[in-house]
Amino acid sequence: MRKYLLPILFYLFINVLFVDKYTLRVTEWHYILDALYVCVACALMVGLYYWKPRPKTSMILLYSAGLGYSALLIALQYKIDPLGLQVDRWSAIHYFLDNLFQGIYPYAAQTHLGGYGSPFPVWQVLHIPFYAIGNVGLSFFAALALFLFVIARSRSAHFALLTLILLMASPAIQYEIVVRSDLFTNFMCVCALCEWLRYKSVRFTDHTLLLAIIAGLCASTRLAAVIPLALLYGYAFLQSGWKKQLLFVLTACGTFVCTFVPFLVWGGHQLLFFEYNPFVLQTRQGSPLVFAIFALVAIAWTVYKKDHLQHFHYAAGGLLTILVVLAFGYDIVRTGNGDLYSSSYDITYFNMALPFYLYTIVWGLNHESVSETLPSSLGD
Repeated sequence: MRKYLLPILFYLFINVLFVDKYTLRVTEWHYILDALYVCVACALMVGLYYWKPRPKTSMILLYSAGLGYSALLIALQYKIDPLGLQVDRWSAIHYFLDNLFQGIYPYAAQTHLGGYGSPFPVWQVLHIPFYAIGNVGLSFFAALALFLFVIARSRSAHFALLTLILLMASPAIQYEIVVRSDLFTNFMCVCALCEWLRYKSVRFTDHTLLLAIIAGLCASTRLAAVIPLALLYGYAFLQSGWKKQLLFVLTACGTFVCTFVPFLVWGGHQLLFFEYNPFVLQTRQGSPLVFAIFALVAIAWTVYKKDHLQHFHYAAGGLLTILVVLAFGYDIVRTGNGDLYSSSYDITYFNMALPFYLYTIVWGLNHESVSETLPSSLGD
């Protein structure tokens, strides 16, 4: 388990941020509650490390815990008035689709807090079924079912059950569900996609066009969603010939642009030159210098770690964490404001890495060796 210590520490760090931020508002003993959470979480992991139920028992528990957990959280979502929440990720999707179906330009829609939506077209469209039901926050439960299905199929029911238990033990994730945020949901889908591609051994050399389309569609949810996919196939891309590289880049960029074509035709000026257009909103954290440093780190990681598939989920979580740390670090230096709990910082961005940390930690709890179960390269 020692090799999984860093993912465990990051999992604890992210969750302690949420415990501390919200207990700070109600008690001066918040540090004690932080320590209590860490103790309980560590005890839980130790218990899960030694817990070995039979496969059939794991499957029964996975279904019953998953359904029970979902029912409880769905009821909690409906009990809370979304208009009273000070988080507008849900309304950035809901009011976008409201405008869309009323024939009003969607990216002109304001959230219930007066902001504007940043999700790109593919992510908005995927929420249409949940909008039709009346609660776009229900997308979390569909993504959770997909996430657990992929893990159970690629690993085992026991692996998926441990993942669900650690997910349920995460205050950061419970926060996402209660406020109907879609950020963790987005990256849970990306994690499931990457794991499925790995499980099916979808290789870059054989499926260049398919992977380019997938990359373009992922980019049309959130730009950061491409990072895990780029890590998964980055080394294979760099090792391929220039023709494949050009085909991949042009197809990925073309797919991304195509998802915006209806909105460009409808109101291109509003989309491209509006002060709060989705491109501005998704890139306003940090600076060009931050993105340049992150790109160098990511490329160096991909080139140096030729065996990165042996620790893909670990690395993906690490890169997403580094991106947030760099962006926040730049803003702290620029503004002199080091209070992560102030309105200047959104600590939920750390949650992007949690699906990958969950997978990595459970790998350790499941007594499995990464090198025994992953091919050396998806570019062969």
